[in-house]
Amino acid sequence: MDEIKPTTETTTPTVSREQLRDPGFLREQWQNLRLIWRLFRDPDVPIYLKLIPFSAILYLILPIDLLPDVLVGLGQMDDLALLMLGAKTFTTLAPQHVVAAHREAIRREDSGVLALPDKALEQIIVIEPDKNK
Repeated sequence: MDEIKPTTETTTPTVSREQLRDPGFLREQWQNLRLIWRLFRDPDVPIYLKLIPFSAILYLILPIDLLPDVLVGLGQMDDLALLMLGAKTFTTLAPQHVVAAHREAIRREDSGVLALPDKALEQIIVIEPDKNK
């Protein structure tokens, strides 16, 4: 039988830095939720714009729907679509310099989680366990 020896080799990652920085759908939605919360609390955003996310949440709570929730799937999809539309409208109509500042602050807060130094990516070591044990 051939003996299998443990090996240690340096490999290059199969995931690029751009893919590591890509937040993914769920993280992006979490960042958008944090952005909306920050914009909602920001005094530079006009009060009338702050009614947009409030009205979207109010639509979710009220029993009146465009598509009743009895229609399983469709009823929940219109609620989700209206929440997402309200969020997008709010961030689009808010002053863009304020939105950009808050987006950058959120990215800086998350940079410790998402950004790895180049050396850390280049020095991934794979150690196979000793199969003789």
